[in-house]
Amino acid sequence: MTQFSLFGAAVAEPSLDDLDGVLLAGGQWVRSVDGARLSVVVADRWRAEALAVEFAVRGVGAAEAIVPAEGGFGVRTAFSTALVPDAQRWTRGANQGPPPGFVLTAGGLRLWVLAAGRPDEAGYLLGTDEPDDAVHTVGGAQLSRLGLAAVSISYRGGPGWRVTSAKRIRRLVELLGPAPEGAVGDWPSSR
Repeated sequence: MTQFSLFGAAVAEPSLDDLDGVLLAGGQWVRSVDGARLSVVVADRWRAEALAVEFAVRGVGAAEAIVPAEGGFGVRTAFSTALVPDAQRWTRGANQGPPPGFVLTAGGLRLWVLAAGRPDEAGYLLGTDEPDDAVHTVGGAQLSRLGLAAVSISYRGGPGWRVTSAKRIRRLVELLGPAPEGAVGDWPSSR
């Protein structure tokens, strides 16, 4: 039996701040007159479906949330004025990066794992889009803040952050909550 953390995604109220986890996994903002939309390309259908559900739970689900994309499936929110403040926090002109004072929530960690988490030969890897950029660096700092000190992986198997040791992987499992349908083999396990 797994005991979930009092600060984990399983007990936290879903919020738009959780979408920051998708940005750590390579998500991108698009703005229009109708508001802002967050999208990310994921490798597996189960990931796209799970993220579409998470977007809907937060009130920003799109009618056509999942679309074919090079390298997998594009999953996106609807254009929404509720997302404009988050898009503004993450963008400066044409550049996107973590906002000052960025804090990753347990729900954000769950969305990061849904988008780009996978077991590897030495632990569990949370993928990032680019090695050693500001988004990659802040992701590692936030993992440490959550008690998940991780190793930066730039190329071989990466880019991303590898969580190692049984203790840290148990902590990761506690924070994430239950695996979504279809995630068998890709979700971290404390066994």
